[in-house]
Amino acid sequence: MTETNTPRAAKMGRAAAAAVEENMEAAADTLRSEMPSSFVDLFEKSLARTKDMHHKMTAVFEHSTEAFEEAMSCATRGSAECRVKLMEIARQNANTAFDLAHGIFEAKSPAEVLELTLAHQRKQFELAATQIKELSALTQKVVTETTEPIRHGITEPFRLAS
Repeated sequence: MTETNTPRAAKMGRAAAAAVEENMEAAADTLRSEMPSSFVDLFEKSLARTKDMHHKMTAVFEHSTEAFEEAMSCATRGSAECRVKLMEIARQNANTAFDLAHGIFEAKSPAEVLELTLAHQRKQFELAATQIKELSALTQKVVTETTEPIRHGITEPFRLAS
């Protein structure tokens, strides 16, 4: 969705910036004819600074928009990875539960049922610890990948503009 909207949004932003610049030029021409000649030079310098700042801020906003689009793309990919990992965890847990049920039905004595249940609980505890570590590592990776474009995409334009 962002890939199809991005060019259109960029075109609209550039068109709006061009319209603002044209309006500034028209207003400047009107003011030049009405100002005393001693202020025209000061006005020209102020107008040049304003145009320069306008171009810099436009670049900052474009870079920031690109950074946020990249961050959203990373977040979407990370969300898909987390979803796949959670489905894998659910599948593992369901398989161990079915293995336990199968073992209980084949058990010949209550002692064997108790032994199977305790073994299953130990296995589940170890499995849960492993799954938590894997999920934690994946979450950390997704957060790092998602914030990286924002960190670089936001600071870079301001550094260039200054």
